[in-house]
Amino acid sequence: MAVLLLAAALLLALQTPALAHRVNIFAWTEGPLVAVKCGFSGGNSVRNGEVTVYDAAGGEVLLTGRTDAEGLFRFDIPPKGREHGLRIRINAGEGHQNEWQMEAAELAQAPAAASPAPHNAETTASTAAKNTGGHIAAPLAASTGQPDATKISGSGPVSAVEVQAIVDAALEAQEARFSALLDSRLSPVRRQLAEMRTDEPGIREIVGGMGWFVGLAGLALYFRSRRR
Repeated sequence: MAVLLLAAALLLALQTPALAHRVNIFAWTEGPLVAVKCGFSGGNSVRNGEVTVYDAAGGEVLLTGRTDAEGLFRFDIPPKGREHGLRIRINAGEGHQNEWQMEAAELAQAPAAASPAPHNAETTASTAAKNTGGHIAAPLAASTGQPDATKISGSGPVSAVEVQAIVDAALEAQEARFSALLDSRLSPVRRQLAEMRTDEPGIREIVGGMGWFVGLAGLALYFRSRRR
């Protein structure tokens, strides 16, 4: 009987490596990017781990990549991710896998990839300058971002459409800079929230932990029976 208990205890104790090598994954948004962090439960980063990104709705593979030396992998938010959400899987080798789900609502709030707004603003200003004799200088005040009416001069009047185009382009550029600054401040917060959402220990990890106690109890019963 004691031998059977010892054998059962050893079998349960074999589950403990699963707890020691559990791989964790969490992801958050950084501007127009998704940042993925992968690491083992012991604290070591998953290096060169295979990351697969799926469309959460249809299961289509959208992209793949590898984690760097710090266990990080970043990629542009796919359009389908903004619509359906993403399912991100890490394969750390030797059967160690885990997944992370990102909802479409979270991804849809992330800013789009940077557009050449400054170039467009310059082009718009250049076009307006040509239409007015090339005498439009510094249409926006540096401090306020508003049109500087005192510096608009030329051989002909500037149309309201041209002025509106210049103002709109400048406001878009200003909004893009503000969004980038705000996102850089919120990115660490998103990462901390993502870390807090990591999965709780599953049944395999719980059984593995119980294996330690059962194993010790089995050994105690075995040596106790040997003394009798």
